[in-house]
Amino acid sequence: YSLNVNGYYVDRIFNEYTEGRLGGRFGLSHQLTKTWSINGSLRLENVNVSNVPFYAPQDFQAVLGNNLLVGPRLGATWDTRDSYLRPTEGGVVDVSYEQIFGDYTFPIFNVEASRYFTTFQRRDGSGKQTVSFRSQFAWAGDDTPVFERFYGGGFRSIRGFAFRGVGPFVGPFAVGGQFMLLNSVEYQIPIMANDKLFFVTFLDTGTVESKLDITDYRVSAGFGLRITVPMFGPVPIALDFGFPIVRAPQDQDQLFSFWIGLFR
Repeated sequence: YSLNVNGYYVDRIFNEYTEGRLGGRFGLSHQLTKTWSINGSLRLENVNVSNVPFYAPQDFQAVLGNNLLVGPRLGATWDTRDSYLRPTEGGVVDVSYEQIFGDYTFPIFNVEASRYFTTFQRRDGSGKQTVSFRSQFAWAGDDTPVFERFYGGGFRSIRGFAFRGVGPFVGPFAVGGQFMLLNSVEYQIPIMANDKLFFVTFLDTGTVESKLDITDYRVSAGFGLRITVPMFGPVPIALDFGFPIVRAPQDQDQLFSFWIGLFR
């Protein structure tokens, strides 16, 4: 069993508005077997929305001020990865359902899955070349406010597009979507014998839609590096260059993306 308790205060300045979140999450998880675990949590959060332009769509005007969210969440995880930091075999599937109450009432359903294969390695087991596949399906209800909707673009989404640069737009305003589908394949090749530097190439596809439908499916491809700096610990630094192949008219491109952390 594990118990997680955390509190946070976050300020974010988006192009459309300023968002402040004050809240906490209380979670309990239980490992059923070596590969299966279940978890439950409760989110208590106040979301303050400010600095909305007077000409912004009603989606933003309607959420001005403080918004209370109370969200119980249930989830299950299947995990057979050989490593949490750099998996080369196995896979992980995470399924969750969160029901939000408070000033808004809506569900959030999310499924994420990844699978890893080693295609080549040295005789001593080092220098592994790996191919990984990742998919995510997410859906939220009709009453979902703009600050809880899905937005695409960026490292953990569709590279080659800007952060929040994929999704439904109303004029210049990104209003987010209720449905998100992401798929990615990535190939890693070690450049150095100590497995601290990798070359990667990838293909990202996906969409963010205002409803459960696919009208604009984006595709991008690119390459990059994964760098592990010993003095910073085992977490890799990701440097990627992405190039959109298929895009929607209002999507926002971004050639370079930078990330420190894990891409599960």
